[in-house]
Amino acid sequence: MKRILLFLYILIVFITLSAFQCAGNLSLTNGYDYDIKVHSFYDHKDSIIERIDEFYPGMAYFVASKGHIEYNNIIAIKIENSEGIKLADYDSEYLNLLRKIYNQNGNKKESWIFTEKGLFLGTEKIWKQYKHDFEKVLAYYKSDEALNDLNKLVKN
Repeated sequence: MKRILLFLYILIVFITLSAFQCAGNLSLTNGYDYDIKVHSFYDHKDSIIERIDEFYPGMAYFVASKGHIEYNNIIAIKIENSEGIKLADYDSEYLNLLRKIYNQNGNKKESWIFTEKGLFLGTEKIWKQYKHDFEKVLAYYKSDEALNDLNKLVKN
């Protein structure tokens, strides 16, 4: 009886994770201390798709999953506050520069984190350094240390 219950439990967990796949190849995280609106632009089959999302502070959103492959290739990001005032604008050239310096390619998972300090591409190194504690990782990307680390990489 215990084996049957264990099997059913594992089956239910597997089906639930498969049906509600929240993780994908691309995530966006709001590192601002207030609500923002993000205009993200994607290249899909030689067409540009714009997506507009509202993020509350600390919100991480998995944009691309198996069901939404059109959102895999982000090419630009524009960030506004809730009143529509532009806070930041990142073009494909800058995103590709960050991909290059963080040694990312289009086939890997990307985690973009936007803060008042700038735009960052999240790395496994930082996640491991802070023992996968989301609050600590986000605090790092909001810090001067993260900005200094990014500037060093850009200069090299």
